[in-house]
Amino acid sequence: MTNDSLEEQREIVEEFVQECTDLIDQLEPSIIEMGNDIKESDFELSEDTRQLINEVFRLFHSIKGGAGFLALGNISTTAHAAENLLDEIRTGSILLNHDHVDLFCKTIDFTREALDLVAANLGDGGMETQAEELTTLLRTAISLKTTASEKPVAKKAAPPKKKNGPPPPPEPVKKEEPVFEFTITPDMVERFTQEADEQLQEVEQGLLKFADNKADPETLGELYRHIHSFKGNCGFMGFGDMEKLSHQMETVLDAIKSEADFGKAKPADPLLSLLDVLKQALGDISQNGKGKIEGVELYIDLLQDLLPEGWGSSKKTTTEKPPRVGEILIDQGVISEETLDQALDIQNKPIGKILIDMGAASEVEVDNALTDQNKKRKPAPSPDLDRTSPTAIKRQDIRVDLDKLDTLINLIGEMVIAENMLVHSPDLKGLELENFQKSAQQMSKLIKELQEVAVTIRMIPVAGLFRRMTRLVHDLSRKSGKKVDLQLFGTETDLDKTVIETITDPLVHLLRNSLDHGVETPDERLKNNKPETGIIKLSASHEEGEVWITLEDDGRGLNRDKIIKKAIASGLIDGDGSDLDDREVSNMIFLPGFSTADKITDVSGRGVGMDVVKQNLAKIDGKIIVDSRPGSGTRTTLRIPLTMAIIDGMLTRVGKSHYIVPILSIKESFRPTPKLITTSPAGDEIVRIREKLYPVIRLHEIHKIEPDSRELSEGILIMLEDGDNTTCLFVDEIMGQQQTVIKGLSEYIGKMGEARGVSGCTILSNGDVCLILDVGSLI
Repeated sequence: MTNDSLEEQREIVEEFVQECTDLIDQLEPSIIEMGNDIKESDFELSEDTRQLINEVFRLFHSIKGGAGFLALGNISTTAHAAENLLDEIRTGSILLNHDHVDLFCKTIDFTREALDLVAANLGDGGMETQAEELTTLLRTAISLKTTASEKPVAKKAAPPKKKNGPPPPPEPVKKEEPVFEFTITPDMVERFTQEADEQLQEVEQGLLKFADNKADPETLGELYRHIHSFKGNCGFMGFGDMEKLSHQMETVLDAIKSEADFGKAKPADPLLSLLDVLKQALGDISQNGKGKIEGVELYIDLLQDLLPEGWGSSKKTTTEKPPRVGEILIDQGVISEETLDQALDIQNKPIGKILIDMGAASEVEVDNALTDQNKKRKPAPSPDLDRTSPTAIKRQDIRVDLDKLDTLINLIGEMVIAENMLVHSPDLKGLELENFQKSAQQMSKLIKELQEVAVTIRMIPVAGLFRRMTRLVHDLSRKSGKKVDLQLFGTETDLDKTVIETITDPLVHLLRNSLDHGVETPDERLKNNKPETGIIKLSASHEEGEVWITLEDDGRGLNRDKIIKKAIASGLIDGDGSDLDDREVSNMIFLPGFSTADKITDVSGRGVGMDVVKQNLAKIDGKIIVDSRPGSGTRTTLRIPLTMAIIDGMLTRVGKSHYIVPILSIKESFRPTPKLITTSPAGDEIVRIREKLYPVIRLHEIHKIEPDSRELSEGILIMLEDGDNTTCLFVDEIMGQQQTVIKGLSEYIGKMGEARGVSGCTILSNGDVCLILDVGSLI
């Protein structure tokens, strides 16, 4: 194999691994939710559970197909076995139970491990034994069928019949007659993809408005017309799978437009998901594919299940397919129905060609029938021939080394420094340069936009990280016998990719700790008048220039007395600990080797997990805050600074030293009058603002520098906020706002303890070094 072909194969495999990983991230939460819906006393699956099973079936099917294409036999075999078990469950042949859920989870674990092997070796060889064992378990689960008919209940395991009846069964493959045959040119395909891409974009925008309850009747009408036109174009071009799926979507949209009652069903989400399926099929066509959709009948059934009574199979649709060639020939008296049936029984090519070969019709008669069929079609208006190629349906992502992105961001930072040095050059003082100022402002604007774009390239949503936690909670709750509901919030919040990798382990340790130490057993919760199912909330949000990831449970909370007793026994504190506030006591759980567990388990008890949390957060300059309420629960907040190389800051001066204060931390600034200044009983300076008292921080005392004045009334106070804490910073002068490039401090400075309240430094326009304040550590 040449180097070029090897590199090409590696790219294909890497793309498969990434796509398969995304599918697994979707699979795990659905499998867990599917397991949570199991009711031991009810052998009939709910509609929501059926939809979940269908979704999991489809995802396993996609993994199997991709693995089979790349000849990854171990992954394909296990996914196929899982798919077969799911098929038995969704048809009612087997009752879903928790053992099945565990098997599907094991399949996910195996697939993850195999994908790591594929990424390294371009193959999954070496895992045959594990694959065979897992496949055997899945096949055994199928052989041990437990149907509802074996239970002493009257309910049937088969899916309940809909009131409006099931959709009409599709015709057998052997009787499926090809539609009007004609030569499709590359130019026609290109124009079709252009038109279809625009139509799907319009459909997507309409569905998003509908999902947000912002779609008026006019919008719904436009949405319906776009999908109707798309369906017609697909039928005209002979893309049958896309036509059938869009036809069923059209039926659902017709019901929406007619204000049909969908009950608790939310049709927007499945419609958006199936719109992605159509986009993928369209992308396949643009790459010279056939636009085939694997499992299209399954998708159609899913949509049929969404429809209210009286829609779908029992409701005549607004458009009809043109008569088939065989039907036209019967109407014209050329052939009989018996002759057509004989032709259909042996069909392996266009029906017209078969009838000619049988001598039942002449070539001229078949051509006339095809012409008649074509006239009865209603093709979409001819699209503009001058449109550009359908770039929107091709992959728009490329892989870029993170080092290159880091270099790009650093170069942008140097541009900001160069811009500041240029604009504030001493040579320009006193000069009236109107055009120069306009150009400088435009340059500053462009550099800022460039910096924002560069930073967002590295950002990804925390949704993937959060979804992985659902599996962890599922496994731990099953092992401990506890019932836990994990609720996720703010999954759309973006974080730097490397930061997400860094906080994964801390989040795992925190969740394990919360479930093992915090959430009580069902019996204990019932005794304390709590629901037997505990709640763990995992959320992410932007707060004060940081990302806060909060983990909160409604468990027993931290035991202050137990923590203090353990700390005294370990020699960590002197005295009885009564002088420690709750936050100081809570922070003891992060000390190396500290644990209040009575016994060591495979979940916790060794006192190393929480220490890892603190160490990993320190690598990204993060902070951790624990608040606990005995008997009510514990809230742990990870405060993670945004990894921006450039921030907006306020340049201040204390004596001959300059400091940058982050704009996001500043609430206000003012010059205090003497009557506003007082002193606490402990001798600390306090300033009274709007009947509230705030402490004062003097930078010149912290960093041992000489200020212009020591009188607060002769300087400036800057009110700073950090979470719930507010303080006033005393400086001599505020010199203005500017973009600031963050440069790291040398390691020896931090070790010397001289960097209190400092997060980094920057270079001013005159070349001087200026410290950047870290408000959190300063307060």
